[in-house]
Amino acid sequence: MTDITISHREMRLAETVSRQLSNALVRRKLTPAFSDFYVTHLAGMTPLIAVLDTAKLGDHSSYISPDLMHQLSTDLGGMPVYLSNHSGIRYVVLLSPLPKLPRKVDLPLDAPRGKLAIGVRFTGQPVLLDWETFLHLAVLGNTGSGKSIFLQSLVSQAIRDDMKVLLSDIDQATFGMLEGHPNLAAPIATSPQAALGLIEYALAECDRRAELFKSLSAHPQKLSEYNALAVKANMDPLPRMLVVLDEASSVLTALGGAKGAMGQALATLGWRGRKFGIHFIFAAQEFTKDIVGPVRDQVGLTLCFRVRNGQMAERMGCKGAERIPENRPGLAISDRHGPIQTYFVDSSALSQAQNLLPVISDDEQPLFARSLRETDGRLSIPILVSWGSRERVARHLLEAWELRGWVMRDPQRDNARYITPKLAQILSNRQTGQTASNPA
Repeated sequence: MTDITISHREMRLAETVSRQLSNALVRRKLTPAFSDFYVTHLAGMTPLIAVLDTAKLGDHSSYISPDLMHQLSTDLGGMPVYLSNHSGIRYVVLLSPLPKLPRKVDLPLDAPRGKLAIGVRFTGQPVLLDWETFLHLAVLGNTGSGKSIFLQSLVSQAIRDDMKVLLSDIDQATFGMLEGHPNLAAPIATSPQAALGLIEYALAECDRRAELFKSLSAHPQKLSEYNALAVKANMDPLPRMLVVLDEASSVLTALGGAKGAMGQALATLGWRGRKFGIHFIFAAQEFTKDIVGPVRDQVGLTLCFRVRNGQMAERMGCKGAERIPENRPGLAISDRHGPIQTYFVDSSALSQAQNLLPVISDDEQPLFARSLRETDGRLSIPILVSWGSRERVARHLLEAWELRGWVMRDPQRDNARYITPKLAQILSNRQTGQTASNPA
């Protein structure tokens, strides 16, 4: 077990906060029946966890209300207070400042194939979903929040992975640059009725694939199994398919809501599509109350960019998304990974998305070559500065390279940063004139 060292300042602050929590409950005529307090380190943060003895509380509802969390935070001078009630009741008070996410992170051009790169967390770790186990996705966000760019990044990755795409773009503002693209399985839908046609197309594709699955005596249960068997039988493998329904709420409302034709078709696609490698994404500025439930039943991950309706965000598992600043496009709250800075992709890249390859700039290439030649692949701010970079630029470069997986800290060598095998392979391919079409 790794030892956790808590500073004297953090311990004194934890003791003060513990007393203030108890006093705050007493002032509201609640019982401060805390059975334990402990402090830990988690993802660069230092939380105090206050455990309530539920056997001594009676009715629990007053202890878990959102209003109480807000009041406790106010009593603690604005320190964030979170509730964890999966096993008992615990108040989590963040003693340290929230780690800062970068304001912009470009989609890594060498993101591994077969994965869907979403963005990065506070820890700097990327959020990667495996297409094989990918559950459908819900995306919410106001105009200007970064939702459309995020959708473009997902579609660009799908095209890179040779997937077929079905796109609904009622406002004709998100996917216009893809009109006529060879990976489109059908023309882009620009009306609710046409969007329904896309879902019906996807359901018909489920029927077609079901027959193909049945034709193989081994009875494959998922697309990867079918494709492996198909290749052995000299049959063509089936590509995955991504269905993106932008402005989903208005489309659903126009077609009868969750119980209408579109709602029923999406529900069917939800449980059928995954087996046959057909995935869909709901995207909207907001969902009405009657749509939230059916949508949540279908998706495995929800991301909320800046939204107007805090209650809706909370119902979707993205509490706090209404407080995302307007000057933070691309920042989202997820129901599984917390805050994420989603990846940015320039819309001009979409038409060439099948060629998403690692790009090393003319400034970066000599730095990597010199590192391999002189420092055995080691890179640091002092090293880059000694080679002529400004300190701020050196720091930015190292952070960007870490996000791309090009450098990483080696615990066996004083935790210093070294060029990764991934980058070494890319550099080797460049020297031999090969294209890194599959950097994974």
